[in-house]
Amino acid sequence: MTKAKTLIFHIGDHKTGSTSIQYAFAQKQVQLEGRSVFYPAKITMNMLRRHFDAGEDGTSPKAVARAQQVFASLGERLKAAKEDYCLVSAEGFETVPAATFRETLDTHWAAGDERIRIIAYVRPHAARVISSFAERVKIGLRKVVDADPDAFFEQMREIDRFRYYPRFMAWREQFGEAFLLRPMIRQRLREGDVVKDFVHHAFDGTPFRLLGEDSANESLCLEDLMRLKVVQMELGPLPPQLRHSFGWEFGRVLATLPPLQTRTRLELHKSLAEKIRMEYREDARAMDRDFFGGEKVLEAELDQACDTARSEPQSVRPEDYLSGEEMRGITVLARILAGVFENDQVNWPVFLHGKRVQEVRQVARALTGGGRGGRQRAGA
Repeated sequence: MTKAKTLIFHIGDHKTGSTSIQYAFAQKQVQLEGRSVFYPAKITMNMLRRHFDAGEDGTSPKAVARAQQVFASLGERLKAAKEDYCLVSAEGFETVPAATFRETLDTHWAAGDERIRIIAYVRPHAARVISSFAERVKIGLRKVVDADPDAFFEQMREIDRFRYYPRFMAWREQFGEAFLLRPMIRQRLREGDVVKDFVHHAFDGTPFRLLGEDSANESLCLEDLMRLKVVQMELGPLPPQLRHSFGWEFGRVLATLPPLQTRTRLELHKSLAEKIRMEYREDARAMDRDFFGGEKVLEAELDQACDTARSEPQSVRPEDYLSGEEMRGITVLARILAGVFENDQVNWPVFLHGKRVQEVRQVARALTGGGRGGRQRAGA
């Protein structure tokens, strides 16, 4: 009897190593012993989120029809796949209602005889706040570029962005034991590695090898984040998707350069850490009770964040990290770049994303062809 195919949906969260997982599969770094994986994305399937959004909004029949077409197309690919596992990964699923996702899965993606597995990672509240602040500066979100971590926290509190329990309980209610939530805490990950942890839990403990290195989406130091902030301030009038794509391209190119000798980490300060603990303590306790067997996992991280926080806030003003000459030089280049991006004959987000796809394909060819990056990392 043929073993049923397994559909695996990796749903995030943001800032939990999703990019590392996605690059590992897109670059063909993961080799399962005796099993095969179908990974349909060039890098990630985050584009699906806007189609979910169109369906939820419902005001554009054309967009709704397009969403159904995209969902059906993915379903055809998943159903036709002959591999043992199919993996769809998109941290953008974080904001998709679980019931909506379930309906789409049943309607378009599952034939009915597959095993279903939903896997999410959750980052402790304090770490999520500060890492999300940096990420949103990176991708040029206007309200965040103009803010500091305290103001960003207030923005997120107003929309209840980082309250986890109701959202994850909704996923459990929809999928039961097929839903697995893992804590994004390094000492709780398999060998301290999110890719190894994911592969182990997603693929039934199948022994595996990882080829190459993991360097996807490394956090920017404050000095480089402030350089990027200067540019994003000049790109402010341009479309959000362009600023988003540029931020990712900045990070990609930066990763090809030698690291700075002086690298300052963005850190929480005491008063903000205390606000976060006060806001999310009950959420952390509920998560620990119902998802982590009653062990103090997320609550302990809230306490540790307060214990280790710096006493005073860090500046997020570029002029406090960059010389006047460097500020001037970056501003000149940023204004020239903004003018170049005004050329609407080029789809700049697609062009910039294509740079990432090209790099991923080059790495995949090198790894599968025995070229550079062939060093193996064992796993089981």
